[in-house]
Amino acid sequence: MLKRTSLLASSLIVSASILTTGAALAKKTPPPTAADYEFEHVSCKGDENEIRIIVAGIKTPSGLITADLFPNKEDGFLRGRGRLLQVKFAAKAPMTKFCVTAPESGQFAMSVYHDGNANGTFDKNGIGLPAEPWGISNNPKVRFAPPPVEKALFTVTKDTPAQVYIDLN
Repeated sequence: MLKRTSLLASSLIVSASILTTGAALAKKTPPPTAADYEFEHVSCKGDENEIRIIVAGIKTPSGLITADLFPNKEDGFLRGRGRLLQVKFAAKAPMTKFCVTAPESGQFAMSVYHDGNANGTFDKNGIGLPAEPWGISNNPKVRFAPPPVEKALFTVTKDTPAQVYIDLN
């Protein structure tokens, strides 16, 4: 019985890996050009340490896009206690564009999710997997665990706005 259980678990892991790889290959949104970051939004004020964000892969124009900014620290990355700030804006399909201002220059990471039902929480299914589309800065491949913070880092300077593109999973 133990061998059958191990075989089943191995099959599930391989199947999940294939599904994850297939989903990554199915993305059709081309990366933005420099001109795509020249947008207007009420959140974009031209402040020092501004981050201009484009979130793609939004299928329905309902609910909210929630974005969290994290410092360059592994501890607390992708957890509420570790975030520096959180913003929420109305979701627009197929992409939503907005800005946030980092507290200082340096390296940061960002996560976003499409809160389609606007209930204010990142919904998960019965086994704890995300039930809402999500993404991380630099679009790292995610298999069976969250990526380390260094895979999601981008640089913010006071003089030039950082440009972040996130394609939702």
